[in-house]
Amino acid sequence: MSELISWDNLMENSLKLPGIKVNRDEYLKDVFRSYGDISTLSERRPVDVFGDVIIDKVAKASINKHLLGVTSASAAAGIPGGFAMLGTVPADLAQYYYHVVIIAQKLGYIYGWPDLLDEKQQFSESSRNILTLFVGVMLGAGAANKAVTEVGKKLSMQVAKRLPQQALTKTAYYPIIKQVGKWIGMKVTKETFAKGASKFIPVLGGVLSGGLTFFTFKPMANKLHAKLKEDANSYNFYGSAGAQDSRTESDYEDVQYEDFTNGSEEVKINIEFVKIQALINIAKIDFELHNQEIEFISNLVEDSELCDDEKMALVGQLHSKDLVEIDLSIFLGNDLYALTLIESLASLIKIDGIIKSVEKIYFYKIARELGFTRDDVSDMLQEEIVPDDITARPV
Repeated sequence: MSELISWDNLMENSLKLPGIKVNRDEYLKDVFRSYGDISTLSERRPVDVFGDVIIDKVAKASINKHLLGVTSASAAAGIPGGFAMLGTVPADLAQYYYHVVIIAQKLGYIYGWPDLLDEKQQFSESSRNILTLFVGVMLGAGAANKAVTEVGKKLSMQVAKRLPQQALTKTAYYPIIKQVGKWIGMKVTKETFAKGASKFIPVLGGVLSGGLTFFTFKPMANKLHAKLKEDANSYNFYGSAGAQDSRTESDYEDVQYEDFTNGSEEVKINIEFVKIQALINIAKIDFELHNQEIEFISNLVEDSELCDDEKMALVGQLHSKDLVEIDLSIFLGNDLYALTLIESLASLIKIDGIIKSVEKIYFYKIARELGFTRDDVSDMLQEEIVPDDITARPV
């Protein structure tokens, strides 16, 4: 596989597999049946009914169950010719993320997230966006962590039992989700290449695939487990802790997401423009502009909501030799957009397979100006890439 894997395509193919939909009420009543009264779980969070020890036990048991499933599936798929393709996605990859999506739903329900299936028991656009954020958390995307907290907080404040009808594409959450989705695709592509060589060794390839899956799936699930547990302790989805929600189904129909960022549409457009300028600077700062970097930035420009004149200005900056001065003050007070910028810079730095010293210097400079410490963002560069010793260009 030589091209970038699309997260949307991967998720779509995984969602075609039978059994991927988790019925919230049925699942919760099944896994908590032996621990006490389950009659109120349709209306209340498990964390409001059971203690932390039981909640942790159920969550870990669910993770371990899918760990066994995803490991055996990956081992079978690791044998050449063992599985077919699902569309343009290798079956073993779709099978892996089949288990990822299921455990994401289950952990979400355990820690109080609303039903991700609509009235017709289908995944809506909003639920797919939530799953994208959950998978982003599992893969270590800092922006996804922040967005999950903010979305969960809004849902808890609005006492949402089912995800709102309003699509997340209509809110300020969408730029974050879109960026997280692209980041997931890049990360999955890289990890797929890293594991692909093992398949050329019959039988042994299956063993290696299963082993690699074992060592990747559980840490991913544990990250989401830890995040949802942390958030569940800071807010409630169904009113005050331990209190049964008395609202009827109709009370939830018109729940709407609210924009959690500051500023007008004009401000958001300006944020997007400055963000792309920063990406252009970091792409050129090592005196080498790679094709992957040009494609990454060009796609951002094309997909943006900027006017044609602004897009042309950015294209001109991309192909000029000079760096541009940028004012990052517009990001202050907009933490999620600031995180998205940092995530984008990190993704671009790593896209050519080498993290250069001058790129790291510029990356940390931007992070510091946005109010982040080195520790806050250093994990975004934690890849198996060795920085070189190119002398830093003045920034």
